Amino acid sequence: MCLELKKPTDPNEDAYFKDFLDILDSDAAVSEELGVIKVVYVRETSKCSVPKYSTSGYKARYLLGIAPADKENDESFRHMWAEKIIKYINEEVKWKYPNSFKLRGDLTKLVNGKVAGCLDEALLDEDIGGFVGMYLFNAVDDIKNNTEIMGDIFSHPENREIGASILFSNWNKWNGKEE
Repeated sequence: MCLELKKPTDPNEDAYFKDFLDILDSDAAVSEELGVIKVVYVRETSKCSVPKYSTSGYKARYLLGIAPADKENDESFRHMWAEKIIKYINEEVKWKYPNSFKLRGDLTKLVNGKVAGCLDEALLDEDIGGFVGMYLFNAVDDIKNNTEIMGDIFSHPENREIGASILFSNWNKWNGKEE
């Protein structure tokens, strides 16, 4: 699950939320309580692993979360997750510049009621490998020849073609075991 925090006056501009990022960086308990596993840069397109820039020139960011095993990643759960984060940042964060956040909507792509987005539509290559290696599979060898799984990870044909290489080179980015 990805949550973007945008300015209400400009949907292409990230809201100022550095004060909240500082809390997430310094207090793992807050990240865990809110279900935020990582803050990542937004990918510009599925074709290229290039960060998207906001109109102010800063790289756009997502708050990334995972639905717990006992919960369904459905609209209701995503709404509850986003509202919990928004409530926290509106009520608990001491802002350098005044901020007020509200939920504008769930932009999750669905096909027949199921989440239909691929990781290369949202995450940079380094985060795809890190996420898949940390949370989904034990080894690249477990999935590199499985066209269905690779298709779920990579939507763009060029990325599917080099998917194993993307995963191999980024597999340990999140777990601190980089070589």
